[in-house]
Amino acid sequence: MRDDMFKVIVERPRWGVHKAPRAKLRRDKFPDRSFVGIRRQAWETCAWTKHLNENLAPLRRYLHKQVGRQWNDVFSDICKNLDTGSTVKMHVREHIEDFVMVRISFDRQGNWLGQGKWGGPSAPHCWWPDLYVDPFDGTVKLTKPLLQSLGLKTRDETRRSASYTPSRYGTGTFACPDIRLLPDNRLYVKRKGCWFIYQLDQEPTEDPWDLLEKLLSDTSQDYGAWQIMSQRQLSKKELKQAGLKNGIEGDHV
Repeated sequence: MRDDMFKVIVERPRWGVHKAPRAKLRRDKFPDRSFVGIRRQAWETCAWTKHLNENLAPLRRYLHKQVGRQWNDVFSDICKNLDTGSTVKMHVREHIEDFVMVRISFDRQGNWLGQGKWGGPSAPHCWWPDLYVDPFDGTVKLTKPLLQSLGLKTRDETRRSASYTPSRYGTGTFACPDIRLLPDNRLYVKRKGCWFIYQLDQEPTEDPWDLLEKLLSDTSQDYGAWQIMSQRQLSKKELKQAGLKNGIEGDHV
């Protein structure tokens, strides 16, 4: 691992730093309310907010190059450059399990179970990481061959087989109510209660939930073949024409 890996990953301008406006707290967007807290009103008023924009692609590429190596040796190399004496370096180490399933066990029937960062144990077809640590020999391996040997589909294959096609966002088993696909590679996307229109350079092929996550976290440059050409919030007239309505986040109208 390169010595400056933590700098490559963390030293990147925060997304939205030049776009996030100041909250105009003098006027409430919902005049029917008798009271609203300042923090909530600021959160509702600002459609653009600042958040972290880490470049995790170098870490992902490094881990994929370690396929076939002992995980103890790989983690030892990581610890040499990412020690526990720095908060920034510790933050980078927390992202390791986003790409490698390390904690693996078996149930009473002998089925594989992986313990990720979030939630409880899950079966291999629900794993997010593309890599895992083989509990038998301790080496780093690709997850997809394991799924093929167990006769299981990957997470993406399972979603694609559930009556989903990119031209039908908003329908199907895994429909996402916060995305509406339009002609000419355009999208209506709801973020923090407000509807925006996105213009992409090509039609996305991801599952709608994955696509929404990328659009809201701005990770499309690292993981997607498409790029965002433009984006803006819909006007009142456009909202009325599209049959949409702004509101509190979580309202799928």
